[in-house]
Amino acid sequence: MKRRLLLCWLLALLPPSYAHEVHHAVAAQNAVSVRLTFADGQPFAFEAFEVYAAGSDKPHAVGRTDADGRAVFLPPSSGEVRLRAFAADGHGVDLKFDPPRAGETAAPAASEDSSSKLVFGAGLLLALFGLIQLFVKRKKTP
Repeated sequence: MKRRLLLCWLLALLPPSYAHEVHHAVAAQNAVSVRLTFADGQPFAFEAFEVYAAGSDKPHAVGRTDADGRAVFLPPSSGEVRLRAFAADGHGVDLKFDPPRAGETAAPAASEDSSSKLVFGAGLLLALFGLIQLFVKRKKTP
């Protein structure tokens, strides 16, 4: 009798256990990977990101960057995407780009601060030229 009661009890618990089952499917698809780094080259690691399809207020994908600062997602079927990545300390980025489609590769994006690097380099060269002129002029005067 105890065995029958135990069997009935186990059978009664069986249907609710199916409700907690998670199914899966593995498929090879083309994903987009965007590597994010801080200005010093350190990866923007384990920070939150959101991907939006063009014209949508609802995120297409959300997640966290990996240890190398990569945000990886499957892009929408067409159109531009917006990638927002942000850290708790206030650092972050808001990018808009056309992701590469199957079989394409994207050209590396120009750095947002490339103009400031150009101005810094030009200023450094001018300062170096000024110093050289200062020393050359001193040697010529008797």
